[in-house]
Amino acid sequence: MKFKKSLKITICAFITIIVCMTFTGCLENCVNIQTPKFNNLNDFNDSDIKLKVSFLDVGQGDSILLSSDDEFVLVDAGEKEYGETVLDYIKSQGARSLKYVIATHPHSDHVGGLSAVINGIECENFITSETDQSTTTWLNVLRAVDKNDVNYIDSQPGSTYSFGEAEFTVLAPLSDGYEGYNNYSVVIKATCSNISYLLCGDAETISEKEMLKAKEDLSADVIKLGHHGSSTSSSKAFIKAVNPSFAIISCGKNNDYGHPHKETIKTLNDFNITYYRTDEVGTIVSVTDGTYLKFSSSTGEIANETYIPASENSSKSSFDTNDKTQPDKETYIGNKNSKIFHKPDCSGAKNMSDKNKVYFNSREKAVKDGYKPCGSCNP
Repeated sequence: MKFKKSLKITICAFITIIVCMTFTGCLENCVNIQTPKFNNLNDFNDSDIKLKVSFLDVGQGDSILLSSDDEFVLVDAGEKEYGETVLDYIKSQGARSLKYVIATHPHSDHVGGLSAVINGIECENFITSETDQSTTTWLNVLRAVDKNDVNYIDSQPGSTYSFGEAEFTVLAPLSDGYEGYNNYSVVIKATCSNISYLLCGDAETISEKEMLKAKEDLSADVIKLGHHGSSTSSSKAFIKAVNPSFAIISCGKNNDYGHPHKETIKTLNDFNITYYRTDEVGTIVSVTDGTYLKFSSSTGEIANETYIPASENSSKSSFDTNDKTQPDKETYIGNKNSKIFHKPDCSGAKNMSDKNKVYFNSREKAVKDGYKPCGSCNP
């Protein structure tokens, strides 16, 4: 009897493993959004994270989830086909409700999935800008808001809302009567202590000029570029005012619009801004303790490094940033953004863009110039 019972347990365990492996494989192949795994959080622990921002891979669309101290804010939800996937991701993050849902503007690639989200999880507040849009997709969103008794808020520039240890301020739109709906986009700046994110929806140069004219504080460490990296957004004057260290581009692989446009990429390169694209690396997650930034992606293609924003980056490197020459002996390689140095054979050094590299001939020099040793290669 003991043998039969043991055999039965073994068989059940084996079947369970096979089922789990099969289900996991299905998730990897069927689900559009994967939860990135954080490895090597060597500079701050999970308990230190005050704000987490997930730029979800929803193809040619936008969806961003912000969370702080178990309070959540959702900005857009991609096309209708991504609604359930976005909802699954939200729940996978432990959310039981959304404190704020922001519909930046009534284009389907931003709000198509919102109906499924609003009907699938408790939502306290719904923020959007007033337009005359009357498509079935948009009306379904408004019906879901009404059906679920969600508090409707007409976006007002200058309004600030808190969630957990963070807050966000509405910066745009600043007027009405726009042609089309992109410039009606609700633009917000989310802030946690010394770190800030500027989320631009599909705001184009008209809205950007209005924000510049209003002399708003546009500075941010991370910007989610307007209109999927289109040349109709991200003007040089606007990017200069924001002065970000990082840019996120949310767009679909081989999309019909050619996003991001080469003019936008040139602007980012001209300002020496590191950028990540959802069409290349999948869902992008940024976490911060209020001072430092860390990025990860669902494909694992973004190196897990901790970055010090440019405003904190006051120390000089051992080589002039305009000097393109490299030392004969590459003893150590530092990252200008993260202020972390590596051994030359470290994956962090290999994956680093050339424009961000600084070379040191000794460990002492790297430390003296304010760089921290990589926690993986221990230089």
